[in-house]
Amino acid sequence: MDTRKSLCKNTVISADRETWTEEHLKDAETIEVEIGFGSGEYLIRRASEHPDRLFIGIEKKPGMVTEVSKRVASRNLDNIRLIESCAKTAFADLFPACSVSRIYSLFPDPWPKRKHSKYRLFSTEYLCLVNNRLKVGGETLIVTDSADYYHWILRQTPDAGFEIEHGPITPQFNTRFERIWLEQDFNTFFRILLKKTQQIKT
Repeated sequence: MDTRKSLCKNTVISADRETWTEEHLKDAETIEVEIGFGSGEYLIRRASEHPDRLFIGIEKKPGMVTEVSKRVASRNLDNIRLIESCAKTAFADLFPACSVSRIYSLFPDPWPKRKHSKYRLFSTEYLCLVNNRLKVGGETLIVTDSADYYHWILRQTPDAGFEIEHGPITPQFNTRFERIWLEQDFNTFFRILLKKTQQIKT
């Protein structure tokens, strides 16, 4: 069966929490979600390489959603859906438990000032929510340029139901933010891979 044709008649759905329904997840055996897709380069590349999977991008900036929608449509990719929302709201309201195979967030805002740390993604509470939405064996990939943020996330992971792999990595994603850092001769990033080993209730 051609899963792509059965997902939705529209090439792209730009949805908020009021218009999204679980019909948008129907018939997709493998769902990958990118948090903060920015200019959409990695999301589009992954969707092009894996046409049998459904890719959902979450972005809170309306202008980026509109821009990437046009890029997706111009490439005739019918396995991408875009949600205009903050990530916490999207995972809380739009995804059922055990529905997602893979989640990734490349260079999320590290909110480096102490007074802004409450805005950081991947707190213990949020990791438990992510765990609940992942299938058993599913994984979450986080890549950051901030050593402080990297260590902060690692401190959030105990009791969130994950096996953890982490360490420095070289550039490999070719995203806009990665290229910006490379132009400034910064070429060491930090990777955290969380593999779900148990189900956490939320």
